[in-house]
Amino acid sequence: MIVNDLRRARLRQGLTLEDLARTTGIAAPNLSRLEQGRVDARLSTITRVARALGLRMALLPATETSLDLVRQRMATGAERLRRAGLGQRDVDARLAWKEERGIDTTVERRLVGTE
Repeated sequence: MIVNDLRRARLRQGLTLEDLARTTGIAAPNLSRLEQGRVDARLSTITRVARALGLRMALLPATETSLDLVRQRMATGAERLRRAGLGQRDVDARLAWKEERGIDTTVERRLVGTE
């Protein structure tokens, strides 16, 4: 969630800065600075405002990777391995090596179709 989203959410709900200030206990001028990104607010402050607006907060990676993109990259990697003269046995060996060390390979096995 970007702080500008706080303003949009507040306006969608028809709330003024003063309304939100009463709900959160944060002064309206401080809320204004927060919405404009002019203050380096603490996470607890942003959380309090988000909750007052009925928003959920989530931390997300800067870029999202879809399952389709993962499969595409895997296909590209498999093609490179094939060209290098390496095949499926090498994938099986790598997964077995990981499993011997206690590494969960469930997702990888699903993606390569060995589960």
